Amino acid sequence: MSPASPEKMGYALLGCGLMGSRHAEVLRRLEGAELRCAYDADRARLEELCGRMGCRAAGSAEEAVADPSVGAVVAASPSFLHAPTALLAARAGKHVLLEKPLSTGALSGQEAIERCRGAGVVLSVVSQKRFEPGALQLKAALGAGLLGRIFLAEVAIHYYRDESYFTQAPWRASRAESGGGVLMNQGIHFADLLLWYLGPAGEVRSAVSTVREGYGEEDVAAALLEMESGALATLTASTVAYPGFPETLTLYGTEGTCTLAEGKGVIRWEQKGRAPLPDPPAGAPAPEGLPAKLGSMYRNHVDFLAAIREGRETLARPAESLAVVAFMEKLYVAARAR
Repeated sequence: MSPASPEKMGYALLGCGLMGSRHAEVLRRLEGAELRCAYDADRARLEELCGRMGCRAAGSAEEAVADPSVGAVVAASPSFLHAPTALLAARAGKHVLLEKPLSTGALSGQEAIERCRGAGVVLSVVSQKRFEPGALQLKAALGAGLLGRIFLAEVAIHYYRDESYFTQAPWRASRAESGGGVLMNQGIHFADLLLWYLGPAGEVRSAVSTVREGYGEEDVAAALLEMESGALATLTASTVAYPGFPETLTLYGTEGTCTLAEGKGVIRWEQKGRAPLPDPPAGAPAPEGLPAKLGSMYRNHVDFLAAIREGRETLARPAESLAVVAFMEKLYVAARAR
């Protein structure tokens, strides 16, 4: 059976930590997919996952990607490895799904996109927030003009991460390996939604600070944005906001207001004409036994596999994922210029 046969698509998983384990759980239940091999620098973690999933433990990332039974690669490795993984997959002619972000810098992200395009393989970045029902409902509402002209947006990303979060994965505390602090690691998810809803940001003003002792990157950030659409937006982010709060995004328009909350969907819908919030589009139902928190990741995988089968781009287009990385770089540049 070929790796791209209609029956099964063979997958290689790079990275067997928290996110890698979640991807493995999804792939185990994804119709038309089979996890063939995995790799992680931590041998014990690799062998545990492979034993649980019944796949082969590869000796290196290169070996996993080169496996002839593999047609697609999932990268759940540290952020600085994402763009190099895309280049590796492109050279091997394998499709590739990267965890967020696409890259730690826009230049390496652009190279990854161009190499994958030249190799004729599908490249996509995990954007599971887009696949949550509430996020899709808000996108449909905007498409139907139900909120009118959006003039203001508020994004709040207020997490609490204790020391164990960084000690269990030290790369999270390194700009060289993660691309930054709270903006690149946590803020990027709802920033992606903001740009998906409103389009590019024009002028940005931002400030960052560090509260956690001994931490080398920003754990507090605030930005004022002037979107090219004409809307103003604020974005605040932190990993020291005890005890931690759901991410929220609120859009204010001339015809109404909508608030989206992480894990809760749309929690506020006010429309002048009393028009109802659109129903979420029908999507692939999550398979039995899949934890509810992995439902949006499952739908993300369904879209990626369908894009391979149908020869199309994924819902989260590579250019959009690159735009989010460039937006984050813009915020860092503005903060350093103060």
